[in-house]
Amino acid sequence: MIIRATSKLLKISGIKPVKNEWKSEEIFPGEWYGNSLRTGHAGKLYILLFHNTTKISIICPTKSINAALKLLPERVENFLVRHRFESFLDKLESESIYSIYTTNDRSTLSFMNQIAYNAEWHLSNSQPLEICNLESLEDIHSDYLFSKKGKVGHYETTLDILNKIHKTLNETTGSETK
Repeated sequence: MIIRATSKLLKISGIKPVKNEWKSEEIFPGEWYGNSLRTGHAGKLYILLFHNTTKISIICPTKSINAALKLLPERVENFLVRHRFESFLDKLESESIYSIYTTNDRSTLSFMNQIAYNAEWHLSNSQPLEICNLESLEDIHSDYLFSKKGKVGHYETTLDILNKIHKTLNETTGSETK
């Protein structure tokens, strides 16, 4: 699994930046992008992990990328179960060995930054921070509109993308069994 973290997140986590310009064309496992989130609470940072292909956003209550990656499998499983996409659990390979690199896709960064701004607003308004329901916040982001690649004026949500992938996988599986 490939993790692409922002320079700030790499610095906070004490990881030396490594460039890798290779870009995954596969839907699964795809690449996860990581960004630090300001919470508006002194000394507290969280991490946003954003799946490049499906636009799933996961929020981890830690400031270290290594600690966040330990939380990722459980948080992804919870997200997929909440939205009835359990069939994708093994495909995302969130428990596999990961390599951490710098970010390399500006459009993915722009999507992730939009979500980060919203998440930071919600986190900063939580008094105390621990009462913020991260699952609810992730669900809000699953309904965000993302522009379709190469199509001006056409948008889709994370759930639209997951449904489209699910349908495609079912058609492929159905045609193989016939």
